[in-house]
Amino acid sequence: MTDSFHCITVTGHGSAHAAPDQFNINIGIEASAPTVRAAYSHAGEAMTAVNTKLQALTVAREAISSSSLNVAANTRWEDGTGTIVTGYTVSSTLTVALRYDQSPGEVIAAVVDTGNNNVRLNGLTPVLSDPAAAQDTARAAAWADAVRAAENYAGLAGRSLGAVTEVIEGSVRDSAPRPMMARALMSADASMPIEPGQSSLSLSVQVTWELN
Repeated sequence: MTDSFHCITVTGHGSAHAAPDQFNINIGIEASAPTVRAAYSHAGEAMTAVNTKLQALTVAREAISSSSLNVAANTRWEDGTGTIVTGYTVSSTLTVALRYDQSPGEVIAAVVDTGNNNVRLNGLTPVLSDPAAAQDTARAAAWADAVRAAENYAGLAGRSLGAVTEVIEGSVRDSAPRPMMARALMSADASMPIEPGQSSLSLSVQVTWELN
């Protein structure tokens, strides 16, 4: 250690776990027909039926959003002729925000029944509507980790920590949904409970101290 060594910078890491209070489900709408007009009409009917059922089950309109609309030609190969268009498929997706306390299993089952074969469930994503408390817990853990490491290094150098001169916080992220939860949703019916499980939030903080 030389006298020119006046500061120390370390990075601390912290995490916190919390039970999500809501989740987003992704609903796929798909219809095929000989013409684009017919395929679009069938898809629109299924979409309208799903929206009507969701609102009848007291799902707020602002909790429902459309995220895509695609039209694709269905083709087959025929010897001597080449590629032949046999029809068209129109597909769209809805994202619906549901709370765990509003009988989500019944809502999901009703949506599937309403859309029949034109509707499929693509999975769910757990969400913390207010992650502030979990972020504060992760932040405190990251700070404690940084202090522990800094004190360790300072002690090894025969110094002590002085004033903090800089704090840089890293990003907070919510863990990805567990695959087993998404698989459970695919076979959900009115009697299947949808469990929130746990989401993990991680945070890093880079702190610089003067050394006494």
